[in-house]
This record gives sequence, C-alpha cells and structure tokens, in this order.
Amino acid sequence: MTLRRGLAALGVVLVAGLLAALAVLRASLPQREGELRSAALAAAVEVRFDARARPYVRAGSFADALFAQGVLHARERLFQMELLRRAGRGRLAEALGAGLLDSDVELWRSGVPQLAARLEANARPETLVLVERYVAGVNAALAALPVRPPDLLLAAIEVRPWEPRDVFAVGALMAFDSARNRSDEQLRWALSQALSPAELAAFLPDETAIPDFPWVVSAEAAARTLRRGDALDAAQRAGLPSASLGSNGWAVAPGRARGGHALFAFDSHDALALPNLFYEVHLFFRDGAEPAQVRGWGVAGLPGVINGFNEGAAWGLTNIGDTQDLFLEVRHPEDPLRFRDGAAWKVARRERVEIPVRGRAEPERIEILHTHHGPLVVDDPPLALAWTAHRIGDRGLDALLALNRATRCAALDRALDDFAAPSTNLSCADVDGHVSVRTAGLLPRRGRGSGLLPQRGDDPAAAWQGLVPVDAQPRSVDPASGFAAAANARVSPPGAGPLVSAENAPGYRMGRIRDVLAARRDHDVASMQALQMDWHNGQAERVLPALLAGLDKGLLEGRGSEARRLLEAWRAAPVNAPESAAALVFERWYLALAHELFAERLGEELFARLLRRNYLMNHAVDGLLLADEASPWWRGERSARIRAAFAAAVDGLAAELGSGPSAWRWDALQAVHLEHELAKAVPWLGAWLSRGPRPWGGGAATVGRAAHRYDRPHFVNRAATVRVVAELSRPPRVLAVIPGGQSGHPLDRHYADQLDAWLAGALEPLAQRFEELPPGGLRLLPASGAR
Repeated sequence: MTLRRGLAALGVVLVAGLLAALAVLRASLPQREGELRSAALAAAVEVRFDARARPYVRAGSFADALFAQGVLHARERLFQMELLRRAGRGRLAEALGAGLLDSDVELWRSGVPQLAARLEANARPETLVLVERYVAGVNAALAALPVRPPDLLLAAIEVRPWEPRDVFAVGALMAFDSARNRSDEQLRWALSQALSPAELAAFLPDETAIPDFPWVVSAEAAARTLRRGDALDAAQRAGLPSASLGSNGWAVAPGRARGGHALFAFDSHDALALPNLFYEVHLFFRDGAEPAQVRGWGVAGLPGVINGFNEGAAWGLTNIGDTQDLFLEVRHPEDPLRFRDGAAWKVARRERVEIPVRGRAEPERIEILHTHHGPLVVDDPPLALAWTAHRIGDRGLDALLALNRATRCAALDRALDDFAAPSTNLSCADVDGHVSVRTAGLLPRRGRGSGLLPQRGDDPAAAWQGLVPVDAQPRSVDPASGFAAAANARVSPPGAGPLVSAENAPGYRMGRIRDVLAARRDHDVASMQALQMDWHNGQAERVLPALLAGLDKGLLEGRGSEARRLLEAWRAAPVNAPESAAALVFERWYLALAHELFAERLGEELFARLLRRNYLMNHAVDGLLLADEASPWWRGERSARIRAAFAAAVDGLAAELGSGPSAWRWDALQAVHLEHELAKAVPWLGAWLSRGPRPWGGGAATVGRAAHRYDRPHFVNRAATVRVVAELSRPPRVLAVIPGGQSGHPLDRHYADQLDAWLAGALEPLAQRFEELPPGGLRLLPASGAR
C-alpha cells in the first residue's frame, strides 16, 4: 500500500511538473491581440491577422509601420533572429559554445562583421531613422515577453536588446551567404593540383583556360584550404544559419496575358527549415498625404521586405554573379607581413579580433592579415579573398528600403543602381504593363581569368581592375518576346557585355521557363502557378539519349531490361512525377555514373566534396555525356562505364525497394525535410521541432525545384521558401504560400500550417486592402496614448 501511495504521489508530482512546464511554454506563444505601448511610436498602429497569421499593419507612417514589423519579428521569430544577428557579428560561439568558434573565425576572416560595420557607417540619416524605429519595435516586444520561446530556453541563450548594428549584421550575412563562389573556386583549385589539365577541363564550364601557375602547391595544401571552409557549411554545422538566396522569377507582358494585365511569378529557392527563412508582412501606411504599401517576404532581423509588391509593382531577387575571387599570395621570405605585388612588396594590414566563447573566461584572440587583394582566409598557403562587398564605397542598405518604395519597374531599376551586395537579377512587373529583368550589385572587372580558379597574387595584371560600371550591368526592359525571366543561369553569352559569372546553374530551368512562356499568348494566374510546379526534367531530356546510347539492349535482361524500357518510354516526356519509376532510375543512374567516373581517381575526400557541389558536378557529368566523348575520364570505355553505372543503379534500387522496376516510385525515396536548427545538433528533438519526411516529386533540374545534395540523395532540403503569383491590376491581385508557417514557435498552430498547401502546389489569395481583414488583433500605442 505504501508503494502504491508513493507511486501515486510521484505521478501527481510528474503530472504537475508537466502541466507547469506546458503552462510556461504556452505563455511564450506569440500574442496576436491586445495592446503594447512604446514611447518610440508617433501614432497608433493597428495589426490584423488573416487565417494563416499573416499580419496586415495599418500605420500613419513608414517608420511606425517598421516599428510594428520589429514587434512581429521578435514575437514570431526570436530564435531565428538571434542566430542571424550572431552569425553576422561573428558571435555564435558566445551563445552556443566552442563548437561554433571556427565558424566565427571564418566569418571574421571573410569580412562579414566588418561589412556590417561599414553598412552601418554608410547608412543615410533617413535610413538610420527607419532602422532605429524597427529596432525599437523589436526591443518593445522583448520587454513585453513573459517567457522566452522554447528553442531559446533549450539552447539557454541570453537575448540582449537589439541595436541598429544587429540589423546591418543580418544584411551582411545575407550578402555573404548569397555570394560564396569561393567554395567552388577552392574545390576546383584542389582538383587542379590532383588532376591533369585534360582531366580538369571537365570541371571548367565554358572551356575556360587554366591559369598558368609558375609553381606547384601540393595537393594536400590545396585540400587543406577546403577544410577551413567547412566551418561555413551550414548544412554540416548545427547552429550556423543559412541566409543564401536562389530563385526563379519571371514577368509576362499584357500582350501575353489573358486578362490584359502584366503577370509576375516568383519562387525563392533556399534552405528548407523551420521556421521558414521568410516572414510575410503587409504594411499599409501614409507617405505624406498619399496611402502607400510595402508587402511581401523579408527576413526576421531586417526591416522591409526582400521579395514583394506594393500598390504599383511586384519584384523578386534571383541570385546570380560571381563576386568573390581567391589570390594565391607570395609572402616575403623574411617578413611574414609583406606580400609581393609585381616588383614591390606591400605590407599587410593587421586586424586583431576578440571572440567571446561560452564557458570560457577569456575570449579567443585572432589576427587577420589584409593583403592588397583582401583578407587572408588561409595562412598556409597564403590565400586572400577578394570580394566586391569589401569595396562598397559609400553604398549601404539604403537601396533595399528604396526598392520597397519604388512603385514602377523604372523606379526599381533606379533604386538598384545603389545596390551593393549580393549581386542579383531582379525581375519586375508593374501596373502600367511594363516587365523587366536586370542584374544589380557590384561586379568585378577581372584582369585575368573568369573567376573559376585562384589567380597569382603577385601579378598586377591578374588583379581586379575596378568594378563594372552600373550602366554596363545587363538589363532587359519590355523585351520583344513579351516576357522577362531569370533562374540562376548565365545572364549573357561570352563576349556580350560584362562577365556576370562563369559559375552558374545549368540552363535547364531557364530553358523550360522560356519555352513554356513563349508557347502561348493567353497566360493567366493559373498558368503561372502551374509553371511554378512544373516537374519536366530538362536535364533528362538532354542527357538521357546519350546515356541510353551507351546501353547494349542485347546484354540486358530481367530488371535491367525492364528499367531500360521504362526510360525509353519516359524520354518522350521526362517528368519527375511522384509515381514515376523512370525518374527514380534516371536520377540514380546519373549519380552512379558520377561515382563510376570520378570516385576512384579523386579519392575519398575530393569526391565527397564534389558531391556537395551540385552545379560543379552537373557541368562535369553533363559535359562529358554531351560533348566530350574523348575525355580521359572515359578511359576509352565510354559505353562500358555507362553500362556499369546503370547496373549499379538498378541493383542498388532493387536492394532498397525490392520487386521490379515497374513498381518503383520516385517518391518512395525522394522526400521533403524541414529541419529546425536545434534538431541538427540534437536529432531526437526533430520529432517535435522538424517536419518530414514528406514524399514529393520534382528535382534539382525542374522549375518546380526539389533539390538535394548528391551526398544526401533524395533528401530534399532546398526548394521554394516562398511561391508568389501576381496579376498587376489596380490594386494587384496576389496569391502566395510558404513552406511551414509564419510562427517560429513549435507549439503554435501556425508553425507549419501552410506545409500541406505548399506540397500540393496550392496558392492562397492575399487581401488587397487592410479593411478586408476582420477587426481585432494587436494595437500598438504611443506611451502617452494614441493621438
């Protein structure tokens, strides 16, 4: 009896503890009703929410609207904001411990916190006023939070009040994460030390010439530089947030639109995560005497939106451009601070940095050397990073807020003239029927090479020769085709204008977008939505005939013969549909061929790194299949290698799935995963914080993107972090969806409430006017009362 009573008492204690913990967690849920007062407000602000917790803000000024946005960001996405600002300031280890110290060190060596400081120093007075009002909103929400959200409690992170420099740190991090061609350049350099020139040619897009180095750096030394970069790989480093941008974007002129209005479609391809990278917001305010809007999808920690629309225009930013180069410096044999520049020796600038580390009494102290090209990101061999963001002059974040307020494509174009980083393609449509796409952001004028391999640091002729003038940046305004588009592919042919980048996505998505848009003159919202979910595999359309030509039908039997017949039937219309067996066979055959061609020759480390760089591997494998039958990679046995890869793929799938190929499905292995940052560090938390796997179709080469890294096949972790379609009527009619939800709180019903719609390709209409939202919600009032 005593034992029973003891167990009963223990049960009561446990239940009471659980209920208390639950009550604490519920107290940390985002509040979407009630009042909040602040002396920073000039007038009352009203916030209403739709059924998905999308906020619609009505304010008397843009500054007060941004105050409200700061409140919303802090209430909904505080953990995400904390990681982003700490990464941008190189202070992750202060919150998360020594495991993130090497990431902090590499961010400092690359110049990210230094860029943040420069952006703040360059900000115009009117921009600082807006940033300060946004920060005041963040801090007002922090002060009113009764309990920190559970992810912050689990990580035991102390959240300090925000400062304007935190906003600029988030901007600097996004510029860096969207610009890291450096990783491919370092890998290609390591390959150049391990391979013959003929073998290396497969990894040089556009048949770029190999720089003629007068010395040889050991393959081990080149590989060592790659390991330093691992600290910046967010996919492998729990706690390091990813803020890079990729995308599809297109605009259709009224002459190709059924309704007579321009159409706009955009989907940003970024790392899938919970919470989602983007937070949606709708700001309605007065610009002087006139009503105005800023609406769309921004990042928590930045005021305004990145991709969005207003009363007159819709726009989206698509990542493009190679703005980073590496230079192999020559150090003076007797003075480690001097580096050769032609006949002269230049003294490097020394920068000393202290990095706080959680659990340590003393900070980590590092020294960064800045050569005439840029900071040394590797000491041995001395490798310097040149990045256009180190050369922004007097530019800052002003252009981003100016972009938000531009209500026509021409005004957007003018705002982008001051845009510094990251380099981007902006697609636009407006209510006057104009459509355009242009490249923006600082681009280097290279003295030698095309940015694919490190250059000699001691040769002045190899150095950057300034920046591409703004008026020379590629752009297309109201093209005769009736549409403008961008999809991370090469902007222009060699020799036609400045080099934006020789390192681009293969043109499969861009080609499909162009073909579909050109095929009809009656596009509408539905056709735009269908194209966003188009799973036509342009890569398979191009390379599958070459693969099938390598098979000898007479040598195939059983599963192999059945798999070949499926592929033969599929090649006429290669679609990565969830139920497709042929799509699965093709994707696995392609990966098996990469193993067959490269694994043994490259060795374990270099091949593993190649599998993480999809575009680099795609250019190599596709080029070998389509153009270079005499390459030494075939070793004179092209058909034999193709057959061996096919057999390995079919046998591997049979071992995993059993039965015959006709019963296989693409979505039996391919699935979407949305991981929370904490679940990367503590996997069992994923059952609560993450979502997935969710079976899905598409692929890396389809317009409806479902990308995985080849070292984690079928694990889709990069896709559309927002899909939006707009008809530029007056007012614009807009539909959108994000994966996950608006909230960053795992107990909130809006944490992942849009995921099912996103997976189905559905879009949900957004209110055109503030008054369409039901009354109630949140009221933000000046401390002395509403005026």
